Amino acid sequence: MAFHSIGSLFYLVCQWLLTVIVVPLCSFEAAGILALAISLTNVFFTLGTFGIRIFQVSDSRRKYSPGLYISTRVLTCLFALGLCALFLLCNRQYTAEQVLCVLFYMLYRIGEALVDVLAGEEQKAYRFDYVGLSFLFRGLATLLSFALTLYSTRNLTLTLLAMALVTLAVVLAYDGKRVKSLTDFRLHLSLRESLPLLREAWPLMLNSALLTLLAAIPRYFLEMYHGSELLGYFGSVSTPAVIIQAGCSFIYTPLVAPLSSRFAGRDLPGFRRMLLLALGGVLGFAACMFAGAALLGRWGLTLLFGQAILPYAFLLLPVLGSTLCISLIYFFEVPLTIGRQLKVMTAIHAGAVLLAAAVSLLAIPVQGLQGVLLALYISAGGDVLAMAAATAWMCRKARAAA
Repeated sequence: MAFHSIGSLFYLVCQWLLTVIVVPLCSFEAAGILALAISLTNVFFTLGTFGIRIFQVSDSRRKYSPGLYISTRVLTCLFALGLCALFLLCNRQYTAEQVLCVLFYMLYRIGEALVDVLAGEEQKAYRFDYVGLSFLFRGLATLLSFALTLYSTRNLTLTLLAMALVTLAVVLAYDGKRVKSLTDFRLHLSLRESLPLLREAWPLMLNSALLTLLAAIPRYFLEMYHGSELLGYFGSVSTPAVIIQAGCSFIYTPLVAPLSSRFAGRDLPGFRRMLLLALGGVLGFAACMFAGAALLGRWGLTLLFGQAILPYAFLLLPVLGSTLCISLIYFFEVPLTIGRQLKVMTAIHAGAVLLAAAVSLLAIPVQGLQGVLLALYISAGGDVLAMAAATAWMCRKARAAA
């Protein structure tokens, strides 16, 4: 777990630095295109992963083989890449540069999706050290390839292509080799053989896709109505906020297995106690981040992006709040997934997505950045409250049935 946390944090910092160095090495417009690529590909990345990771790690009875999990992930990644390309072809509003940047960044996300399924097999073998080292190698390769290519060419399109190819090379050379030694898996790309797994996992994919849409929709409308440059400023201010989401996941992700065993064993007091401790850890970590941002936020943003970012520095704390809401949604997904309340989660997320779209359409054309925050707080905040209520209801139901 220590290897995993250190590697994840290093990788997170490297990804965050991409959004920082793109401004001095290129422009805020390039930062906006990068932010657009990140937002759009989040949706297709969710389709690529198909929500299989949690199902995969919890498959203690080996219902499906490692080779089937990995082969299925390759198929879903190819589908996601094709769907992303189709979406871009149907959207005439994007320039050729934006289309290529999104496609190449999607290729980079394919590498992340492949690592995700390989890391699932490493986690099942209790080799978190392999997972952590992979994060370290990929973070360093991503940052160096991005920085050197952008510095040499001042061309974001070529930079994202180089980053994608380097990342895929690391995935194949390190993660693929490690998992091959652990499982001796064989790729067999057969949709017929993958269908049973896809049928079981699709509700998890749907929930992940809805949650990704919830965060992406306000940014999509911001770029549509106000352009890439304003999205670039918003994305630049938002980059420190991802530390909250990643840091919170470090707290609760390792607890999925022990929480599952307690719930399955009807140890409901132990389940609730561990869940509340994890929630306390998430809120405590977030409080530290808020305090640091309040004290050093403006100075840090100026140091990273220069004086041009100061008119938008007021967004930092509100953005941290909206990111905390998203983090809490992911947190409450853990107990509800363990309790197999997938339809409840789908209904909640679908309602939140519709709410985000409605508020975005009404508020963003008029209020711009404030409209983005309004849409995120109303939709994500409502989602958190509904998920918390559903978790409490599930625990009461389980206790009554025990």
